Amino acid sequence: MTREQLAGALADGGFDPAADIAGLAVNRWARGYAYWHNPLSGDVYEEEDAPNVIGRRSLGRIAIANSDAGADASMDVAIDQAHRAITEILS
Repeated sequence: MTREQLAGALADGGFDPAADIAGLAVNRWARGYAYWHNPLSGDVYEEEDAPNVIGRRSLGRIAIANSDAGADASMDVAIDQAHRAITEILS
């Protein structure tokens, strides 16, 4: 849908989504909340089964990167997750 919208808006300038778009990134800075696992809650997870780890698993060339993926509502964690996601896509 995004490609179709861009094609409709930019076609007069010669824009071709198939040729001109190598990838799309959707960015949203944290709003001060992220999933955080409280070990005192009684929920016990293996690291790979933690909700934030499951939620950030790549799907093909789609990688999730945000503060929720790092289970911490801070900008540095969001940036670290962006680095992780890019590394996953490029490897």
